[in-house]
Amino acid sequence: MDIDTYEQIYGALDGVEDVVRVAEHFCQPVGVIYSILNQKTIEEVKKNFSRVKNKSKAHLRHWKKGRSIIQIAKRNHIPATLMVSMILKEMGIPKKSFVKNLDDTPDTRLKKEVQEAIDSDFFFSPRAHEMHAIKGQLGESILEAWLVDQGITFSTEEDLREIGMAKTPDFFLDEDVEIEGKKISWIESKALFGDEKEHQYYVKKQFTDYEESYGTGMVVYWYGFLDTITLNGHLIKDYRFFGKDWSIIDELLNYETQW
Repeated sequence: MDIDTYEQIYGALDGVEDVVRVAEHFCQPVGVIYSILNQKTIEEVKKNFSRVKNKSKAHLRHWKKGRSIIQIAKRNHIPATLMVSMILKEMGIPKKSFVKNLDDTPDTRLKKEVQEAIDSDFFFSPRAHEMHAIKGQLGESILEAWLVDQGITFSTEEDLREIGMAKTPDFFLDEDVEIEGKKISWIESKALFGDEKEHQYYVKKQFTDYEESYGTGMVVYWYGFLDTITLNGHLIKDYRFFGKDWSIIDELLNYETQW
């Protein structure tokens, strides 16, 4: 994706209610737009979290006066699940055990609002984290099926760890495979959009180590990537590389983004 299009999409997104409209306007899969919104939300949380957290006593006062947790979260531009954590901590209630045992908690205003807040949060709630993990697993499953279909043999991340390898890509090929004139030995799957910050994070955390240990590889950002990012001669691909005949790719691109 070119930087101008990306910046227009980024600027047009304020919440999940914008995803379908923006996807249609820019002719992009909803999963691509949602991934960009997810990254935008995380960046805004990083900038605002400390400031908002420092006002936890005020948040609790507002709640006691009748304002809902969701209203307080929106007013402070913070995901509702994080506001739940702040208010519960200010009350002296451990969030983890409270949420885990929510079904067994007596029906109170607090229980009702905590449940509503968590259900309204498409980025930081337990269900949101679960959906992200499922998409990651789905991306790896697609890659594995593609490798098998191509007759390419490989070891998985789990296989490599069993023999004591520490830094492990998702797939290490038994023999180098030539793709677009480059011989690659490993493939890494990322169920996200590859913007500059995400890409540099993984370059430092994983890709540099993979290069040193295994040689040239290929990174798949399933939800697209900025055409400005590079990786020292390695290949960077997205869903378009695999063609349109794989229905499971459509499943990944349109996987549940809200409920």
